[in-house]
Amino acid sequence: MAYFHTHKVRLLCCAMVCAAVKVVAQDLVPAGLPNGGFDEAYVLDRTDMLTTRFYVSNKFNAMDLDDQETAAHLEYRPNTNVNLGIGASYRALTLNIGVGFPFLNSDDSLRGKTNYLDAQGNMYGRRFAINVFAQTYRGYYIDQVSLAGVDALAPQFLNALAVDRLRRDMRQQNLGLSVMHIVKNERFSYRAAFNQDAWQRRSAGSVLVGGSLVFQGMRADRSAIPIAVEGAFDAALRFRRIDLFELGGMVGYAHTFVFKQHVFTSLSVSLGPGMVHGRSRIAGDDGAVDDRFWSVGLHSQARVALGYNSALTYVGLSYVNEQSRTPLAPQAIYGWNVGNFRLFVTYRFHARIHLVDAVMRRLQRL
Repeated sequence: MAYFHTHKVRLLCCAMVCAAVKVVAQDLVPAGLPNGGFDEAYVLDRTDMLTTRFYVSNKFNAMDLDDQETAAHLEYRPNTNVNLGIGASYRALTLNIGVGFPFLNSDDSLRGKTNYLDAQGNMYGRRFAINVFAQTYRGYYIDQVSLAGVDALAPQFLNALAVDRLRRDMRQQNLGLSVMHIVKNERFSYRAAFNQDAWQRRSAGSVLVGGSLVFQGMRADRSAIPIAVEGAFDAALRFRRIDLFELGGMVGYAHTFVFKQHVFTSLSVSLGPGMVHGRSRIAGDDGAVDDRFWSVGLHSQARVALGYNSALTYVGLSYVNEQSRTPLAPQAIYGWNVGNFRLFVTYRFHARIHLVDAVMRRLQRL
């Protein structure tokens, strides 16, 4: 079994990028529509201005193992960095650069060291909202363990879990694309809340319809379930390798509540079923056993933002999360989630970047 089935992962990644680029080119660059196609009484489009931002961000990733019969729960997380960054948006193009600083990230002795590459793109057009993520992580720690409702990270359990609490051997790779169509898109703007280059001046919302395509893979040198608690978990969760390919649809609703044109809260939730093809290698007393299976998972997506917005300035925070839960056996659930949390301070001003203007004109012809 090739590590992460590299050729299939590359094909999946190329397909996701091509699909995202096509949608972005058609949606984020309106061909001559006044105010970007929005109803000006509700949304003021500011993509003709240069939007500059300073932000603090934290990208995250987690794996959950649940045995519903015994009420046992285990959660792994990587030790990720808090980043300080700067960025800019112009003509629907956005570039952000963030750097982690030691004074914000000094807990390696407690949570172990994680090496990772995490690229998450959240692209918001008038008609479509697109999430793309590509993550590679090595090094996890146990963040939560509960057995029948009892916290297994309490002092009496720590010695038993000491060997398995920090898992430098655990490697994970996630690739995913989700596309949601904003049905009532003339009066509601995701960009205003999450990309800061529009201004939502009155409350509005929309039904969302779309779908997702995801690959998730994990490798470890030993079982994902620590020896000290393995008796509480179904055998299907004692894997040391797993690959999941998921394709599904989602429906949801998004709404931005605006107070006196400036103070806002934006809430969005979408979910739906997905067909999952998986294979795992389960660690057992008699050696490893390979298993292939089909399952139906539940995929969900949440976006939350709040803050202050005006014609020139924006101060606020946002939270974006995408997750899936897949039954590996009738009572054994494997879950994962990815996302980011960001705090923004933004200022917009009039400027012209001729090279970008030329690129946008070319994209309009696609």
